[in-house]
Amino acid sequence: MPDSDMVQTRSRLLTCRVAEQWLALPVQQLSEVVTPQMKTVIPLAPDAVNGLINLRGRILTELDLRKILHIDIDAEQTNYRTIIIETDAVENFGLTVDAVGEVIEMDAGAFERTPESLEENWKCVCRGVLKEHKRILILLDIKKVIDMSMPEQQN
Repeated sequence: MPDSDMVQTRSRLLTCRVAEQWLALPVQQLSEVVTPQMKTVIPLAPDAVNGLINLRGRILTELDLRKILHIDIDAEQTNYRTIIIETDAVENFGLTVDAVGEVIEMDAGAFERTPESLEENWKCVCRGVLKEHKRILILLDIKKVIDMSMPEQQN
């Protein structure tokens, strides 16, 4: 069954928030959630790269979702969380978000295509939306997030 088609009848998702928008990430793509780590800044790195973090001997690139989406950084925000993402295509990395919610289970019937009314920056990283009680969650597409974090490489 292809995961990208959301064929499963139920999916386990981690909810998180950036600015005022709630998001969801498939749990099977995540390793853990960590508090802010010391970073080594990488000179000339793309703007979305916060730096390198050492997580128990593993060196990971930390990407900032606010920077990727061109959302103003809250200078007073020091309580962010880093979600450790595991991918097959590239190395594992950390993705910073403002807050982490809970792990939820959603029925495939709650999944809907990306609405046209969604702001452009969110559309660029969205696989669709999920309606949960009184909120709408954007289902993040990790590959799109990674692609947006890198500078344009067009020939």
